[in-house]
Amino acid sequence: MNASEKIATQTKHKSIAVLPFVNMSSDPDNEYFSDGITEEIINALTKIEGLKVIARTSSFSFKGKNEDVRNIGRTLGVTSVLEGSVRKTKKRVRITAQLINTNDGTHFWSRNFDREMEDVFSLQDEISLLIAEQIRENFGHFDIPTHAHIYPTQMIEAYDLFLKGCYHLKRKGYDDVKKSISFFRDAIKVDSSYAEALSMLGEAYIHAAGFGMMSTTEAHELARESAENAILLDAKNAQAHKVLAYVKLFYDWDWESALTTYNKAVAFGLPEQNEFISYYYIFVKEDYERAIQVAKKVTETDPLHVISHWQLGLAYYFARRFKEAITAFSAALEIDPNFSEAIRYRGLVKGYLAKFQEALSDIHRALELTSGQGLANLDLLVVKILMGKKKEVVAVVEKSEYVDSSDPAMLYALLDMPDKAIYWLKKARQERSVMMVSLKNFWVWNKLRDDPRFKEMYEQMNFPPSVEKQLKTEAVTYGQQAATNASLLNENEIKYYLQQLEQLVNEEMVYTDSLLSLRQVAEKIGLHPNRLSWLLNDQLHKNFNEYINAFRLDTFKVKAVDPKNKHITILGLAYESGFNSKTSFNSYFKKMEGITPTEWVKKHKK
Repeated sequence: MNASEKIATQTKHKSIAVLPFVNMSSDPDNEYFSDGITEEIINALTKIEGLKVIARTSSFSFKGKNEDVRNIGRTLGVTSVLEGSVRKTKKRVRITAQLINTNDGTHFWSRNFDREMEDVFSLQDEISLLIAEQIRENFGHFDIPTHAHIYPTQMIEAYDLFLKGCYHLKRKGYDDVKKSISFFRDAIKVDSSYAEALSMLGEAYIHAAGFGMMSTTEAHELARESAENAILLDAKNAQAHKVLAYVKLFYDWDWESALTTYNKAVAFGLPEQNEFISYYYIFVKEDYERAIQVAKKVTETDPLHVISHWQLGLAYYFARRFKEAITAFSAALEIDPNFSEAIRYRGLVKGYLAKFQEALSDIHRALELTSGQGLANLDLLVVKILMGKKKEVVAVVEKSEYVDSSDPAMLYALLDMPDKAIYWLKKARQERSVMMVSLKNFWVWNKLRDDPRFKEMYEQMNFPPSVEKQLKTEAVTYGQQAATNASLLNENEIKYYLQQLEQLVNEEMVYTDSLLSLRQVAEKIGLHPNRLSWLLNDQLHKNFNEYINAFRLDTFKVKAVDPKNKHITILGLAYESGFNSKTSFNSYFKKMEGITPTEWVKKHKK
């Protein structure tokens, strides 16, 4: 097994999907709250390097379905699933959570939490920390960061409005985006220092521009204002830096500042695999392979999200790898057969492959789904250009009106009509069209590149140099730091703490405590939990539970063959030895011995 395969295997073992918590409140409208709690836990877990956390969209695809967790594990490629419920009253909240091993469906952790609503933020921290520790104890080492306990707001009313805004923004429908803006604004009215609400309002404005609710200029200026105000309140707000990076890339065309701002967002917790950096690699750096690798990684953490596969298709499309683009767009359509964006792009790509009848079929289907609206009309004209129907296209373009001037500019460029293409491209620049970022590398502009007017406009964009083609792109992997073999202890420390651990286990028999945790053992020997986890996995090649359960198993065997214990049941002896459930005991025993506990006792009892 090579290094990359080893990292992939380790990552798979340390992985989780958080299923949407069930709303158990008497009011069904409180679903936004249970969804919000689920998402906050997902967000907290994604900050742990070395732990693969399935994104919200894929986890939420199982909402309301009574699916076997073993099937969920296979579908999402995870070894553990968290499920639970939320019951919210006026001033109190009760959360029930259980962690399940997807290999065999066993529950290896469960807990009930009853809190005042004012404690909901510390409760989210507590749950995410307990979950992370349980995964580490059962599946292997990764560092768990110490939470600073900086809460986004102290006003529960503002938080409630914020969750409602997030609920609607995630739905991404026209009316939902409008509602999200209203809820975020109301949250800020209640708490003007609510940085997270300001940053999400900024993102909602960008979506509003995409739906044509407001002009590009208005939307991006409002998004900038919201993001900058959020950063004034919280300099490490990752979401705000992400929004600002989008504004700087697609509106300001400030390439260096966009990347600097994005890097800040990543440093403050934004996942490295996201659509922003894919677009930056495609349009600014001309590093298509890197963009494709990032997009592929997104499909691993969000495999059931139609957008993940659609964005991978876009990366292939811009790289002119059309056959692979069709595969990605088709994968998106397996998830949602009526996703018009994937249908129209697949049709466009088929047009470039000269599969014209298939291309027209897809594009007409997309137009049918959108009631004749949207960019599928543009794609239809592109395919007709590729089919040689240039006069027909010119007639349509000359009598059409366009919201974005880059659209007719692109059509005229493909028609090899440079004068009109340049005219519309200049208008697009004045309008600050987001497609101006594509001037550097998008091949639809190739027929214009020798035109002095295009060259002048290109120079005005001040694009940075592309990556050197001969450089190999590094693969993007999860938990790169966590997967390295860097030693957390020196040789003398390793020897000392292994002795302390052995002494603690043999003399105090701490393993008989069924609730024993890695954190408790670490405190007893005076070592940080992250370092104890590393010590067990790197030096003894066992996770915490494997290490402790080995002692419990040996103790059980001794007790089971002792005549003095013949009045005690097998399960009773297992509990005395430290096992905390019948399922976990039977599962571990059969894994280690190859037979059931009952079979073993019959075989060895005198």
